[in-house]
Amino acid sequence: MSIQKIKSEFDKLSEILNNDLIADECTAGALKEVHDQLQEAILSGDPAQYLRNRKIMQQLLLFEETNPVVTKVIKDILNTLSGMGI
Repeated sequence: MSIQKIKSEFDKLSEILNNDLIADECTAGALKEVHDQLQEAILSGDPAQYLRNRKIMQQLLLFEETNPVVTKVIKDILNTLSGMGI
């Protein structure tokens, strides 16, 4: 169930990036990196292990604090990752 949830939240994040809802190019670029890491994690088949080896949680927390456009999606991703033990 957790992998389905992370895929769902990943899709929401993809939509935000594809629709250029992030005005700040620097923030959009950094968020794209996190997006790509999440995609790699999903494709790895073991997203929990993959993400434990990355500093993705710290990056997500920074976005949650600094970018209100993605706050809900980031919170949902954080909650899902937390449920996976990350």
